[in-house]
Amino acid sequence: MAKKEKLKKTNDERILDQHHIDYQEISFNWLEKGVTALNEAKKTGVAAHSILKTIVLKGSEDANDYLVVCLPLEFEIDLKLIANQLEKKQVHLADNKKLINITGYVHGANTPIGINIRKGFPIYFDERIKDFDEVSVSAGKIGRSVRLKQNDLVRLVSGEYLKVQ
Repeated sequence: MAKKEKLKKTNDERILDQHHIDYQEISFNWLEKGVTALNEAKKTGVAAHSILKTIVLKGSEDANDYLVVCLPLEFEIDLKLIANQLEKKQVHLADNKKLINITGYVHGANTPIGINIRKGFPIYFDERIKDFDEVSVSAGKIGRSVRLKQNDLVRLVSGEYLKVQ
């Protein structure tokens, strides 16, 4: 009988461990053709609306005015609505080519956990997730996610809720 290979923990999983937050590790082979988080959700029976994407936004106020918005994969983001709620002139998507320098993560691995803990950026969540018991977010590495209680995640990153659409 073959041993199951134990995955090395990501920094974000270590952060969750340090804060005594229960989570489930989820990994998938993102190199396979057609593998997406939504496809994986269907295969594993996880509600697709509980899988959150992490969007890094740049405000117009100064060079270091970044913020993060997390919302279910299936929804889009209304930048004008977010700017209004945050009383900013405007917000726009951060440059994907510069994400590693901005957040410390490559595109596809951004996570509210590490970004908040390492960079201190404010984290906002789509208000529609308030009713979710559990959510999944990136574990800081492409092909790795963590599933945890929604209120544990929001509390850990001092998150706030916004209307994003």
